[in-house]
Amino acid sequence: MASKIRWSLPEGVDELLPPKALQVEKLRRKLIDLYVSSGYEFIIPPLLELSETLGGEAHDEFKEYAFTFKDELTGKDLSLRPDISEQASRIDAYRMESKGTVKLCYVGDVVKRKVSKVLRSRTTIQAGAEIFGDSSIDADAESINLMIESLQSLGIKDLTLSLGHAGLVSIVLAQFKDQGDLLIKDLESALSRKSVSDINSILTNEKDLENKNILIALSKLYGGKEIINEAREELSVLGEEVIECLDYLDKLISSLELGAEVKLHLDLGEIQGFRYHNGVVFSAYTKRAGYSLSKGGRYDGLRKLDNEPRPAVGFDLDLLAVASFTQIDI
Repeated sequence: MASKIRWSLPEGVDELLPPKALQVEKLRRKLIDLYVSSGYEFIIPPLLELSETLGGEAHDEFKEYAFTFKDELTGKDLSLRPDISEQASRIDAYRMESKGTVKLCYVGDVVKRKVSKVLRSRTTIQAGAEIFGDSSIDADAESINLMIESLQSLGIKDLTLSLGHAGLVSIVLAQFKDQGDLLIKDLESALSRKSVSDINSILTNEKDLENKNILIALSKLYGGKEIINEAREELSVLGEEVIECLDYLDKLISSLELGAEVKLHLDLGEIQGFRYHNGVVFSAYTKRAGYSLSKGGRYDGLRKLDNEPRPAVGFDLDLLAVASFTQIDI
């Protein structure tokens, strides 16, 4: 009898077998039903995109994550999507007829050239919901509330909601912009790890001392709602724009519909995986996971409509990561 052919999957690539495959499919259906019943229209964007238009205004960043290859049919470079939210922004800008508020939702496969820190995987199933054309604080609150409801509907308990503001982080990091993009990336990495030692080792010039201390202060500004008042004192030297970011977070917290079972956490130095966010950023955690189960934020201007930045806010979740913690029976 002939022996079976030896084979293996590429590194960072896995497949779903029974019974988990059915579990994930049921979770997918549940999320689609939730989003559609909440007023979001369902879309199925393509797995392939033209590399030259991938990511819109964040093209360079998305290019770092995307598998790209030459298309033999057209001779153009094509990319496998590393993210669906930016595809939703493209569909909103160029395929939807309305210039008013548009709400879109999706569930689909994404492929990344870089290995995920969550499941050590380069492939997963991403689910999410986005609001376009609405710059209000109500839209931010709706997106956060729906993210929490998504996880709770799948049986995830003991949730912690983490809030930050990408605009605030940008203001602090802008003090170092004259030193080049590489230094900014190193500082972002150190800030995301809350590593004071790394910040000190990166910023060794005496002229950076004042701004370095501000950055170190930002890395320590996490905790409960009282952190907002502490930040007003620590960061006030940067001007009124910082205070406006903090006031916005304060007002947003008051407008959220969080139950007693959801713990609130502020992390004013939070940096998302993609850097295209420019307003409030948020993520959800559970005690059983050492990483966020869902994340999102405001990303006005990723796409433009009639040369005007298009307001946008939304979130996504890694369905395979969430499936490891759900209590939904199959």
